[in-house]
Amino acid sequence: MNEAEKRGREYLRSKGFEDRIIDFKNTDITAESTALALGVDVDRICKGLVFKGKGGKAVVVIASGKSRVNNGKFRNVLGFRPTMLPPEQTEELVGHIAGTINPFCLKDSARLYLDLSIMKHKGETVFPGIGGEDSVVELTVDELEKLSDPVCWIDVTV
Repeated sequence: MNEAEKRGREYLRSKGFEDRIIDFKNTDITAESTALALGVDVDRICKGLVFKGKGGKAVVVIASGKSRVNNGKFRNVLGFRPTMLPPEQTEELVGHIAGTINPFCLKDSARLYLDLSIMKHKGETVFPGIGGEDSVVELTVDELEKLSDPVCWIDVTV
């Protein structure tokens, strides 16, 4: 278990959500394999995308599993062209290893946004990662917002 996952588990435990963590016995799990294992649509799996922000910051966008970033929308909303952060800078700026990006326990050098693509699951639960390669937590959309404390909701995907 890596440090980000330990922090994520401890954070969720401190908020009373430890019993909602789901562990898989695989490694390097994808949104598709997670959805299959859970028996849910892949769109309910939250994916974390990391971009180079302004002033040496990272921008983390949590979006629904089927969504893709739209460059024009991203530029209009955030004011710069979306460029993915290189994996070697991800842990340094975000506090998570590339491929395990989630909305919990980010470093101060990362700004978190939730994409509106997640809102279509308002009456269901969604499954963001918690920092490891094979664990997620089941949350309502409202719980995700409260626990992650994003800068705001944005619309940058299709």
